[in-house]
Amino acid sequence: MADTFRNAEAEIKIILAGGTAEDALRSLGLEPGNGKHLSIYFWDAPREDGDGIRLPLAEAGAIIRLRTPDRDGPDRDGKDDKNGKGNKSDLTAKLRPCDPAALPAKWRENRGGKGWEFKVEEDWSGSDRVWSASLKVDGNFEAPVAGERNGAVPWPPPLTPDQRDLLAYAGVTDDGLRDAVALGPVGAVRWKPSRPDLDRPLTAEFWSVGDDGPCFLELSLRAPHADAPSAQELLERTVLERGLRPAPRQASKTQTVMTVLARNHLRRAV
Repeated sequence: MADTFRNAEAEIKIILAGGTAEDALRSLGLEPGNGKHLSIYFWDAPREDGDGIRLPLAEAGAIIRLRTPDRDGPDRDGKDDKNGKGNKSDLTAKLRPCDPAALPAKWRENRGGKGWEFKVEEDWSGSDRVWSASLKVDGNFEAPVAGERNGAVPWPPPLTPDQRDLLAYAGVTDDGLRDAVALGPVGAVRWKPSRPDLDRPLTAEFWSVGDDGPCFLELSLRAPHADAPSAQELLERTVLERGLRPAPRQASKTQTVMTVLARNHLRRAV
């Protein structure tokens, strides 16, 4: 697969949860005041299924995510981003998992333009390997406004025609989006710490849901497929040498957080 998509990269991730995530923040010197503060929202049409929660869009492999800058946070002036881009919101439509070889030719090559970026990459998390394809669009998107009754936004996400086209390959059409609601926010802080020992730029992102919900710290870096095994080994060794122990099963933080947000939404809707 990597030979087919020669400009695709592997994104290598390590997720630390709960108290281990907070320990990692201190160990790595990640101060909230030095990070970029964001609010993150997802769209789905959640419903109860016995004791569980169903997320039809996510189950189809479609993730819709909005990130808005926290204009009350330490980075509200955009100084951490050249040309004030830190003040921009972005809306992403992602297929995960996906088979890139099954996509039409227009969605098989990483490319971008002014205010948008499409990329195909393979997520490496422990021994898991998952391909994804995403189309991110920058803009002045407003944060969803809580509804009076259940805290959810009753309208579909403001997707572009190209984003809708991409999601259609997961079987998600306008009919499937009609009942989608915005779930969130997730509070996030992102850093780009200098780590010369890793040889590649590191991104650290801390997510939290409310005051008593789950929290996660994700450490990630990108590498060409040929270099991914050694890059993953180096990142894992760096984490272990600091006495940090990632969970044996590296569950997707997006899936975990969306389930919590969906459960909270359904409780409010009663």
